[in-house]
Amino acid sequence: MDICVLNPYFYPYFGGTEKMLMEVYSRLAKKNNVTIITSSIGSKQGEETINGMRVIRLKSRQHRLVHLPLPLTSMDGLNDAIARVDAEIYHINNRYQYFSGTIGTIKNKLRKRLAMTIHNSLPIGIDPITDFGGLVYDLAWGRRIMKESDLITAVSKNALEVTVPKQLQNKSMVIRAGIDYNLFRPAKNEKKTIEIKESIGFGEGINIISNGRLTTQKGHRYLIDAVAYLNSKGVKANLLIIGRGPLENKLKELAKRLGTENNIRITNGISEKELPYYYNSADIFAFPSLYEPAGLALLEALSCGIPTIATRIGGIPETLGKYGEYIKIKDKRSMADKILKVYSDIKHYENLALECRDAVIKKQHDWDKIATDYESAFERTLRT
Repeated sequence: MDICVLNPYFYPYFGGTEKMLMEVYSRLAKKNNVTIITSSIGSKQGEETINGMRVIRLKSRQHRLVHLPLPLTSMDGLNDAIARVDAEIYHINNRYQYFSGTIGTIKNKLRKRLAMTIHNSLPIGIDPITDFGGLVYDLAWGRRIMKESDLITAVSKNALEVTVPKQLQNKSMVIRAGIDYNLFRPAKNEKKTIEIKESIGFGEGINIISNGRLTTQKGHRYLIDAVAYLNSKGVKANLLIIGRGPLENKLKELAKRLGTENNIRITNGISEKELPYYYNSADIFAFPSLYEPAGLALLEALSCGIPTIATRIGGIPETLGKYGEYIKIKDKRSMADKILKVYSDIKHYENLALECRDAVIKKQHDWDKIATDYESAFERTLRT
């Protein structure tokens, strides 16, 4: 197969979507021709080969808009590059970045097949402006891309059901995100974990970790409220947030205002190889998202055997299931209560996380299986 992948970002940029593209297409490139067309943001304009994939980086510009977690990226010569590749199937991974010229080039000019993956479901519960803006966008354009697509995949059942109109779900399927569970594994007593725990510098108390982009949707401010509340009640609790984003300074200011700045750390720039040790250094992983199509960080923490609390929204229950505790959205008391509940019976919740690793993560989130699922779905689409 000749496959052309379209996404505004690619390695070395490493969000959840970009991680999926690297893992899936590194595997598919072993017996298929794979071309990635992406922006030059964070890299040099031009062409290179990565893990057998041809990567074309176009001259690009970013446009930052309020209420969007990532800026919009425009790429010069995008449609010409698409036409030059002339693949059998084109795979769009961000419906917010591709418009009529691109769809027209693929479907009308080249008359080729189009696949789209829903990584970001219709926003619900973030804030009124973001929720309304997301709905308006999908009504005005996003659903037109879905209609033109020959195949729609989604990273969770919830993402599919809330985003894809019912009349289009007959050409839709769920292909979940994967995880390297050989990398993300229990390692609490290993030297590297102990060194990282000491470097964080929290010492005694309940050590909590969260991982996610520093935006409204991740709900970090409510987790900081919960940690401050616990400390005000005489329960020492510490929080490490891994992430970068526009709210970093505001979150630090909040911690200072609540008098808990010594119990809060925000860090980023951690390599994927080191990340499992950070999870293992904590007692509890907290995922207070207001909106979450799937949640890669949740998978990573559970795969490390870390007791987990999370909101019951989006695709989270499809992974967490019965293997952790659920917290109320934006509710510091609920978060504080569940932190105490989990910590008081920590061994039980560690065992639940390990059970999830074996029963769910290894079976549903294996990268080899996921790559095969994409390849099979593309082949069926080309035959119809």
